Amino acid sequence: MKKSAIRTSLILLLTLIPLASCIVTDPTLGAALVPGNQNISIRTATLDLPVDLRMADSLQSSISQSATVGAIRSRTFGLFHSDAAVSVTSAKDSVEWGANPTVRSVSLELIRDTSMVVDPSQIFIPQNYYVHQLTIDLDSTKVYNNSIGDGDYDPVPISEGVSLFLGGDSYTVTLKKEIGEKLLAIPTATRDSAELFMKAFRGFYIRCDDPKEGMYGGRLCTFDLSSSYLRLVWDFDDTDGNRKSGTAFFSLGQKHVVNRFISGSRDLEHADITQNLYMEGLNGIKPHIDARKLRDAVTSWAAASGLSTDKLLIAKATVSFPFEYDGDRDQFNYYPSSLFPCQRVQKEKRLNYTPIDEINDVYLENGEINRSLLQYTANISLYLQDLITRDREELTGKDDLWMMPILSYYDSYSSKTYYYSDYYNYTQSVLNGTAAERHPVLQLTFAVLD
Repeated sequence: MKKSAIRTSLILLLTLIPLASCIVTDPTLGAALVPGNQNISIRTATLDLPVDLRMADSLQSSISQSATVGAIRSRTFGLFHSDAAVSVTSAKDSVEWGANPTVRSVSLELIRDTSMVVDPSQIFIPQNYYVHQLTIDLDSTKVYNNSIGDGDYDPVPISEGVSLFLGGDSYTVTLKKEIGEKLLAIPTATRDSAELFMKAFRGFYIRCDDPKEGMYGGRLCTFDLSSSYLRLVWDFDDTDGNRKSGTAFFSLGQKHVVNRFISGSRDLEHADITQNLYMEGLNGIKPHIDARKLRDAVTSWAAASGLSTDKLLIAKATVSFPFEYDGDRDQFNYYPSSLFPCQRVQKEKRLNYTPIDEINDVYLENGEINRSLLQYTANISLYLQDLITRDREELTGKDDLWMMPILSYYDSYSSKTYYYSDYYNYTQSVLNGTAAERHPVLQLTFAVLD
């Protein structure tokens, strides 16, 4: 019998034992599931988890019609800043400007979806917003948090005066009339083609001020671009020579939008992890497990226990990351609802952080926060079984694990749930370090084939 088939039988046996134990004790229970030439005993072990801290660089941050703008500074994680680059396209074909068109006003109308803070008192703080014209084309290659740089937009704002945002449900940014004049200069045929229009009018870069140096707090606001728009009001002469006004609307982020995340938590890569581990959402610092070090930890433990990994069958393997309650009832407001192992996966020339396959099994630990036990626990059984059977030298960074918050999406058409690393919500959490009494561990339930 192949090892995978034996492992399946072992899992079935483990499932049957607790169900039958409340009725009768039978030492032969499940024997039919195991080959007659194999002697299997079930054992458990707990290993210290080799973990360090790494930044989640090149995080995919292109989110359909969703732009996040703002900044948060904290004592532990430093300054986190988010800007947004959004495309602009005509919301209606064949808009005619009429004769002698002149701009009356042009403005951005932004509809807030959510606000994220790490201090409740900061939810309605004033923030100065600025809008700039992009100097590059937005396309399908601009999908990461670092795809846009400071040199990719005109440094001179096109927003008129100071645009103060207090965190309400809607926000209007008045733009300079020269932006409207650019729109009026675009020919009808170009306006009717989204691709041609985005070449002629490259879109906007939206940012806000950082909190003042030495001050902590701040806010991130996510705007629903499907409800937001660019509005142009212009005057023109009709066919009778009468002066009239018209209003045109332009869509924001309908074709492309990418959020630019800049995290100041990189210094924590060199932090002393014996007492604390740190997790910042989006592209911030993450607990990281080196695949080679994890394999070494298991093989060293097996050798010290007189076991061979060639004979080891993993029935269950979980990683647990404990944390402490500090007495603040708001502490968990900023902790992610889950932390699950992800890998950097290259697919179709695009790099993504993707949860390992165990996330798809509803019966396995999915990394949800446990506020009673004060820990996150995630299952890595299939991953670990594969890891210990592979040659150490063939393992690369692609096999490493990153503990990341997870988003789920249920597709009603396919009746299937899809899981992604969280590229939407900003979170912060402090976990116990490697030398803490309750520290990160790998817990094994296994059998050894004789």
